[in-house]
Amino acid sequence: MGEVDPAFIQDPDHRPKLSIAEVEGIPLIDLSPISSPDSATDPKLVEEIVGEIGNACREWGFFQVINHGVVLDKLRKIETAARKFFALPLEEKRKIRRDEKSVLGYYDSERTKNVRDWKEVFDFTVEEPTLVPASPEPEDKEETEWYNQWPEYPPEFREVCEEYAQEVEKLALKLMGLIALSLGLPEDRFSNYFKDQTSSIRLNHYPACPSPELALGVGRHKDGGALTVLAQDDVGGLEVRRKTDGAWIRVKPTPNAYIINVGDSIQVWTNEKYQSVEHRVMVNSVKERFSIPYFLNPSHYTLIKPLEELTNEQNPAKYKPYSWGKFMTNRKLSNFKKLNVENIQIHHFRLRFDHKTNDNMESNSITYKHIQVINHGVLLEKRQRIEATARKFFALPLEEKRKIKRDERNPTLVPASPDPEDKEETEWYNQWPEYPPELRNACEEYAREVENLALKLMGLIALGLGLPKDRFNSYFKDQTSFIRLNHYPPCPSPQLALGVGRHKDGGALTVLAQDDVGGLEVKRKTDGEWIRVKPTPNAFIINVGDIIQVWSNERYESVEHRVMVNSEKERFSIPYFLNPAHYTQVKPLEELINEQNPAKYKPYIWGKFITHRKLSNFKKLNTENIQISHFRISE
Repeated sequence: MGEVDPAFIQDPDHRPKLSIAEVEGIPLIDLSPISSPDSATDPKLVEEIVGEIGNACREWGFFQVINHGVVLDKLRKIETAARKFFALPLEEKRKIRRDEKSVLGYYDSERTKNVRDWKEVFDFTVEEPTLVPASPEPEDKEETEWYNQWPEYPPEFREVCEEYAQEVEKLALKLMGLIALSLGLPEDRFSNYFKDQTSSIRLNHYPACPSPELALGVGRHKDGGALTVLAQDDVGGLEVRRKTDGAWIRVKPTPNAYIINVGDSIQVWTNEKYQSVEHRVMVNSVKERFSIPYFLNPSHYTLIKPLEELTNEQNPAKYKPYSWGKFMTNRKLSNFKKLNVENIQIHHFRLRFDHKTNDNMESNSITYKHIQVINHGVLLEKRQRIEATARKFFALPLEEKRKIKRDERNPTLVPASPDPEDKEETEWYNQWPEYPPELRNACEEYAREVENLALKLMGLIALGLGLPKDRFNSYFKDQTSFIRLNHYPPCPSPQLALGVGRHKDGGALTVLAQDDVGGLEVKRKTDGEWIRVKPTPNAFIINVGDIIQVWSNERYESVEHRVMVNSEKERFSIPYFLNPAHYTQVKPLEELINEQNPAKYKPYIWGKFITHRKLSNFKKLNTENIQISHFRISE
């Protein structure tokens, strides 16, 4: 692998940042109390480990284990054998190249999200032969067997791989038992699913890459199986998308540790109590990298669905059942050819709830975080009037618009500064243009209409949380809400720029009116894909803000969104940001926390938060702007 072929180049939005620092924040769990064969296990120590694993699965979807019981000599032997194998000439490795018929063996053309990965791999199955469906077609009941292909050199390769597989399988099944206990289930609850397992091991080799800022060793993805047990060398490169803010976090290698990540199957079995998390692999311009993931997968005939013990009337099943074997064989198709459609994902089996009023608000808020409302009660005449005046205003000469340009001395804020010790307040004054003369009146009339809708929606959200309809009313007594008129001119290079970059709204609720050009994209929670929101005539798009995420203690979560631009058409939109009084202390509501679900955030003052946020509007900061993740309590 030399110069970077265009097939390897990631979309600009998904290219890696080489400056990301390695962090040690991913939980590190010591399994020594349950790994030693010579000592009796202390129930209290087991309980502590179970609690740590439960927290890690819930908060991160990733964790590391040390003192895990795997014989390190077996790991060293397979690492050495892998290096010997990948050092072979390409034509020698390609003698056991996998294809659509023989799906195991060597491969150097794998794709993730339809972009080539900068790597070469060797795959082998743990159970030989492995029984799988002959095709992904639901009606096809035929089965086939998968057999491993082994190279002639190194001669010890097969024996080393099979011995290692036996060691890691014990650890993987032990972890599944601990995960079951963390869910309040019997330790053997998942055992039957792995009777005829379809687990596999992959040897990964990531050669040095001349342009690591353009390519990835493995593109962003989630693992479809139950659990992944990863051994990586000391070069590092694995990045995990942090749940709280969507940031990519580099996993610092820990000597002799295994990195464990929750797969999609566990997400479905637990009905999203534990969720799989996106991850990817960076490449290095100087060093090659090796890693060995063990993918714990159930029997092909396993029907994956939420466990009955974890669903009830208040927490109904979120997924339709699906066949693991059919799912897996469908996924395999993308290994050998570029698909014109998205590869199969668990979100294709996610149920959409269709209830009435506050029940509908509950299910939509949990599932999508962005919803659209029609027949909302806002007078369309008011909306059309503000849209027309906005177009007139933005059509003015630039020097005319800049007469009312905002700056740091004239913010639309209440606190005078973000300093916690500064108790001084300032006042909020609008600046109105001379033309069009009707702009002020149109804006103020529209604001009253949309405010009614926003507060009505807050009442429905309260009911959806099982709270009184007026639970949030007092927070908006001296609200700091505002309206923005957005104009996105045509852009000559829409593939390089964005109307608004990816972000989450810091307030309570956003009520957005957009024209028929469209451009809003929302990051789908289930797989991290950007989804374009098709404009619906006369509808408002509603999205949950960070404050609701904190108030609801993450029962409802805000979600990233962005705005695309158009090379031919200009676009207009009008968001209404519903924000509480500046003196509001934002924290999880007492009614939604308890011993089993403690508060996930420290309290913060809304006015200080938003004042701090506004600083980045006027100058480029050298640090990350303030986010609710900075107030999240580490468990």
